[in-house]
Amino acid sequence: MNLTKLLFFSAGLLFFSNVSFGQGDTIVQAIILDSTDRAADEFYNSGVSDFGKKKYEEAINNFTEAIKLKDSFADAYYNRGLVQFTIERYEGAITDFDKAIALDEKAESYFKRGRAYAALESKENAISDYSKAIDLDGSHASAFYYRGGFKFSDADYKGAIADYSKAITIKKNHAYAYNDRGSAKRKLDDLDGAIKDYQKAVMIDNKMAFAHNNLGSAKRKNGDARGSINDYSKAISLDDKYFIAYNNRGSAKFDTEDYKGAIADFDKALSINSKYAYAYNNRAAAKFKMEDYQGCVEDCNKAIELDATYSYAYLNRGNARELLRDERGACMDWQKAVVLGADGAKAHIGICE
Repeated sequence: MNLTKLLFFSAGLLFFSNVSFGQGDTIVQAIILDSTDRAADEFYNSGVSDFGKKKYEEAINNFTEAIKLKDSFADAYYNRGLVQFTIERYEGAITDFDKAIALDEKAESYFKRGRAYAALESKENAISDYSKAIDLDGSHASAFYYRGGFKFSDADYKGAIADYSKAITIKKNHAYAYNDRGSAKRKLDDLDGAIKDYQKAVMIDNKMAFAHNNLGSAKRKNGDARGSINDYSKAISLDDKYFIAYNNRGSAKFDTEDYKGAIADFDKALSINSKYAYAYNNRAAAKFKMEDYQGCVEDCNKAIELDATYSYAYLNRGNARELLRDERGACMDWQKAVVLGADGAKAHIGICE
């Protein structure tokens, strides 16, 4: 409030005080309250500015000062919660969102509190808050999307598809929802539907390496190994450290009987992540096809060292040991593969009896 306005109100105050002391006292109180609110707003605006500049501690301090002046300042609690969420102080964020909701129940406050609960792996609370956000705002695409993610993790793929579809209806260009709906459809063996969703995701955002990888995997599972190689290659071009895409492209090359190319991709995957058991087992399978049985055994050894329950590594090692005339070792591996549930392992047990 500038000086001119202050003098004007003071003059008005003197005039009204001549009429009634009580009325004048009320006006004085109103001016004091207005001044306090203005100060709270200034702290609040400074907090917003600091948040935008990533000066998080300063932002928290300013929102705290605003709250001290005006305890009913719902937006200050909400924004302080946002800052705390951003710097991973999830418990503090939840406390602030609690207060914001108590003062002014809004969908976004429930949604953000749900995100904080999710970060703390409190699934039931997160789902409850996403649902409350949806109840208050049926057009909250993000709440549908994140709730769909929990349904997916619970293997409720139909429920996940319903939530992802709702998110897409609300937000037509929701690339992540298309990608994740594609993954849910793939789980239900709707490969054509999955491929369409992945294609839509990469059309909206061509830089999503994981969506290109997922598209490749859906095509490969649908029998289009050569087509999948192009998609895996696109994923790799976007992220040259994407060891899973290298492994997947190697598997697609294996399907096309390009065993040398497959091994080169598995080599690359392992150069990025030397503890990736799948790539060791897959490289072992390619080496077997190239009649490098000792190399196959060595790669299976490594895969089993990394994952002692890897059934197919035991199966592959058993096959290689048989051709190296280690029948006892082969039988032990096949028996282990059977116990661990590897498809096709039982067919080998007959020669061990």
